[in-house]
Amino acid sequence: MNPISGSGSSLRIAPQSKIESVTTEAKSSRCSRILDVALLVVGAMIVVAGVLTLVVCASSFNALGVAALVLGSACLGAGLSRIACRSFCSNLEAKNIANTRRLSGLIEARDALTSIVSINKALLQKLAKEIQILENKVIEAELDLLAKLDENEKRLLEDVRLVFSSYTRWLKASEQEKLVLKSSIRQTGASPSSSS
Repeated sequence: MNPISGSGSSLRIAPQSKIESVTTEAKSSRCSRILDVALLVVGAMIVVAGVLTLVVCASSFNALGVAALVLGSACLGAGLSRIACRSFCSNLEAKNIANTRRLSGLIEARDALTSIVSINKALLQKLAKEIQILENKVIEAELDLLAKLDENEKRLLEDVRLVFSSYTRWLKASEQEKLVLKSSIRQTGASPSSSS
């Protein structure tokens, strides 16, 4: 199809070869119909001539009348058979055109389904990639969270150790202060007794 662009619209025309083939087919169909009608007319005329020859003419022309009857019958049979075959062929051609259109519709539906399947496949691949990216992000987040938890646990243990060590030092200092206080109390109690 060749496009013809106009003012805001485009028209598509059939190529010249297709137009010529359609014209040739129409002419051949018309000629065939004329030939069929001519065969019927000629056959009828020959049959009538044969009948008239048998009825009117002498017995010496009986062979000619019989030949005319045979020839006319053959022409009539040929014309009628051609007309019958043409109608049968027309029916077959109509069925063929309907089947061709149905097949083209099925092909279009198949192409549409194929395009839909390809689109769905592309979407599924895209979704699979996005899911893989999300899984990787989740794994990274889990690893990061585990690392932070481990670090916080280490810091907490270090703080507990520091608190425990400071508490231990405080206990030791308290014990020493108690000992010093006890010794000073003993010394204070011993000095009055010695003076008396």
